Amino acid sequence: ITKPSDLVICDDDNDGFSEFDFSTSNLEVLNGQDATLFEVLYFENQMDADNNENALVLPYTNSGSFTEETLFVRIHNIHNPICYETESFTLQVFEAPTPPATITNLSICDSNDTGTDSDGFEVFDLTIQESDILNGQSATDFTITYFEDAALTLPITNVNNYKNTLQDSQPIYYQVTNNYNAVCSASASFNLEVFSLPTINDNFTFKQCDEDGNPDGFTDFNLTEANDYLTLGDNSLTVTYYLDALEAENASNTVNPSPFSNNTAAVVYARIENTNGCFRVAQVDLLVSSTSFPLNYLKTNNTCDDDDIIDGLHLFDLAANDAEIMALFPSGQNLQVKYYTNLENAQLEENEIDKSTPYFSETPYSQTLYVRVESEDNGECFGLGPYLELIVQSRPEFDLDASAIYCQNLPPITVSINSSNGNYTYSWSNESGVEISDQSFAIIDSEGIYTVIATSSAGCESFPQEITIEPSIVATVSNDDITVVDDSVNNSITISTENLGIGDYEFALDSNFNLFQDEPYFENISAGIHTVFIQDKNNCGISSVKVSIIGYPKFFTPNNDGYNDTWNIVGVNSSFYQSATIKIFDRFGKFISEINLFSNGWDGYYNGKSLPSSDYWFSAELVDFDGVIKNRKGHFSLIRK
Repeated sequence: ITKPSDLVICDDDNDGFSEFDFSTSNLEVLNGQDATLFEVLYFENQMDADNNENALVLPYTNSGSFTEETLFVRIHNIHNPICYETESFTLQVFEAPTPPATITNLSICDSNDTGTDSDGFEVFDLTIQESDILNGQSATDFTITYFEDAALTLPITNVNNYKNTLQDSQPIYYQVTNNYNAVCSASASFNLEVFSLPTINDNFTFKQCDEDGNPDGFTDFNLTEANDYLTLGDNSLTVTYYLDALEAENASNTVNPSPFSNNTAAVVYARIENTNGCFRVAQVDLLVSSTSFPLNYLKTNNTCDDDDIIDGLHLFDLAANDAEIMALFPSGQNLQVKYYTNLENAQLEENEIDKSTPYFSETPYSQTLYVRVESEDNGECFGLGPYLELIVQSRPEFDLDASAIYCQNLPPITVSINSSNGNYTYSWSNESGVEISDQSFAIIDSEGIYTVIATSSAGCESFPQEITIEPSIVATVSNDDITVVDDSVNNSITISTENLGIGDYEFALDSNFNLFQDEPYFENISAGIHTVFIQDKNNCGISSVKVSIIGYPKFFTPNNDGYNDTWNIVGVNSSFYQSATIKIFDRFGKFISEINLFSNGWDGYYNGKSLPSSDYWFSAELVDFDGVIKNRKGHFSLIRK
């Protein structure tokens, strides 16, 4: 038998246990012998190996965590197990190093130790990384070695003060080895990083105007307004302020940057830090400027309230004032003008009004803005105060009726402004845009839409107002527009409205003016001559027409009492008929009398004799002025009392 090699496994999960399959050990024990003739078995002790009892089941897991264990191997002839040999060997599980896949790079801000600005080289203590590299494992069980190359051939000896050899960033490779078995090792890398210090303006004079109402040389500053000048416009840098340089170095006891009075300190220190945490400290001198606007200066912007809503507010182009304001100060300076709604904002340069777009005023009719003039080069204040007044002139307002009626049959009408909130001039125009009046009234002789605009003494125009002139006219009516049903149980009159005109009409019969009705129809009308009245509801007048309702009386009483003394057809006269022939007969058909159209009628006599009470017959032929003939026959009673 050949003694197998002792077995070692590096345990990745670090519980001290692992599986062994003994495949390599089998080959060593057989040492070239035929595996079909010889069997290799493993046992926990010599006795079991000799007796060929309690062979281990493979794969085998060691029995003690991280402890050395001795096992016994037996080889015997498969056909005759009595022929065997045994040998012992050891196995042990060692803890494997488990550094994390990545660890934080080792970073340092460039301390500028070479005298050049941001040279990218610094001294590092590599051992700072050891805690992360060991990842919770014991430092007594493992050794960490650092290298400059990935092949791990260039070890680093000065691990506590190693200076990077590559500028700004350099990879460092390391190997972690188990102190009890070097077979168990692992390697990885991290980077050394040298971060640049921020580029800054390390000494800045911040000038503010003394416009707080007390010219004592002290005023409030908004220190953040110095940020752009200190950082040279680098918005990625963070700026905080302190009362002394040491506090700025240690980032302790920051001061509120706004408001900050130069009465507290005339010099402050700014810690200017980049996103990598590297910083420099700058000195900021606070100085109160003595320049100012001319005495009693005020720039006025006037406009009319001509937008969609009458509210005394309007859009203003503030930038249009810049040139005039900058001309108040000495030329040859790079100045800028800023606008604010109040003094505090102007002093602290907070809530600046954006003048790149029109500014919508916030106080109706009159608002004063604070103007700040300063240098674009260093923010030095040249002047500050309430120097721009925004005035919104009122828009004229007045009342006008929405509509009026013009009667085409009557003289022109006069329409007027009802009321107004000021003394204005007016312009009336028709639908073609032609002006018809420049007074507070206009004389109108035709229908249409008329527009009125009022103008104030400040030249502000009102919203246009319109009045609609509706046409109307007195009715035009004739008998051709009348339909009559007469000589019936229910005599009626119907007025056709098609040709009356464009008005809105109502109707009355005879003298019933207080009974005008919308319906152009009357019924249950007595026989006779009636008058139909047609009135325009818009007061353009009343028209009338006579209407004939023919009736044939059923009886008469010729007793000279003044009532029904004669018989004649009712509702017939020369205004409606050019001729009328009416003949009377007795009950036997004997001709009695012929009545003339213009006569009073038949008086009940025949040849000078009064006829007795009886029924009599008539035949009538009526011819109107259109030549239309109406024939009617009937009977009536003569009654003697």
